[in-house]
Amino acid sequence: MSPASHILITGASAGLGLELARLFAADGHPLVLVARSGDKLQALAEVLRRDYEVDVRVVPADLTALNAVPELLAVLEAEDLRIRVLVNNAGMGAYGPFTDRDIATLQTLLTLNITALTLLTRGLLPDMIAGAQAGQPGPVGVMNVASTAAFQPGPLMAVYFASKSYVLSFSEALHEELRGTGVTVSAFCPGPTKTDFFTQDAMIPTGDLTEADLAEFRRRDAKRMDAGLAARLGYRGFQAGRAVVIPGLKNQLTAQSARFLPRSLMRRVVHRLMRR
Repeated sequence: MSPASHILITGASAGLGLELARLFAADGHPLVLVARSGDKLQALAEVLRRDYEVDVRVVPADLTALNAVPELLAVLEAEDLRIRVLVNNAGMGAYGPFTDRDIATLQTLLTLNITALTLLTRGLLPDMIAGAQAGQPGPVGVMNVASTAAFQPGPLMAVYFASKSYVLSFSEALHEELRGTGVTVSAFCPGPTKTDFFTQDAMIPTGDLTEADLAEFRRRDAKRMDAGLAARLGYRGFQAGRAVVIPGLKNQLTAQSARFLPRSLMRRVVHRLMRR
């Protein structure tokens, strides 16, 4: 069995996943890239191999599919790809009143944001612990992409906010369980970021969008954190062994405000912001 060497990144074809792939590759780490879009992954892999001269493997997979995680683990085993860092980045949101969202969309969100993340972590963590205890150098662990949404309830995105609260709690618990093993589990909690998250089908409000709506979207998008910057801050925090990483002062203040405002006021404030 070969020593653990590869970094596995889910949702690697765009956004934060793509930026994190670049950062790990720039530091010389071989990669396993996972996403639904095989074409996008192959194009990214070619760029990373050329620019950083690292081994990059591509595994197209829909992590919401039945048995997707066991099948991915089987591919890794068959190709003797030992994972030293797992980046659980794949995820989705869904905007609108809870009762307006169809069950299939909610099931997909829960499977991707919670189930796949949990099962991949469980499948890969034992080898990481063994490698760290054997004195393997370099970063070893799990970087779970949560959100500042994890720190408060989110009316009009109730299931998404709750799923990220799960990711935060799960990551912090594992971080403490693994203290002293040499394995880091980190919850990366970015705020609104310039990615394709806000243009996913499930994030588009129902009904006709006016030009004023589109102008407001563009105004808000211009204020979102650059994905490359957010990824760099998350990457540094993971390497430093931090349990929770919140990139940017504004995002840190947003997360911390939930500790001081009454819950009744917090959920009303978030509801008002989400309606806008």
